[in-house]
Amino acid sequence: MSNSDGLQQLPPGRPPNVPKPGEAVLISGPERDLLCALAYVHLACGQSAQSLALLRIVAHEHSRDIDLLRMLAYALISERQGHEALAVLDRLDTLDDQPSSRLPLMLLRSHALRQAGRMAEAQSTFKRYVSLRASRAPIKQQ
Repeated sequence: MSNSDGLQQLPPGRPPNVPKPGEAVLISGPERDLLCALAYVHLACGQSAQSLALLRIVAHEHSRDIDLLRMLAYALISERQGHEALAVLDRLDTLDDQPSSRLPLMLLRSHALRQAGRMAEAQSTFKRYVSLRASRAPIKQQ
């Protein structure tokens, strides 16, 4: 429908991309990638609260995305939300079966435990991390 100025007018009603009340909002792959990239930039610039807000939006729909959950755990630790970070790390333990992920997740867990006020567990986990990291360090040959 056009008005007298020749401009296109939409009929009254809901715009086509706005969900109806009660409808789930789906985030597409490219939208997920963009939100994650923005969250990463915010984290890199020390703006973990903004990063956390973006990551929570994406994690709501992509709750099995390992890379997203790692970044979410880091942002939660940066915001001193250790208990919530521990829940995310528990989920990562069940989803991420890559052996190369064990050490980084152990380090994140030690920080999350510290933020949650569980100092004895945090120290134990960190000592285990250091021990395992030292045993996996490449030996330089002369």
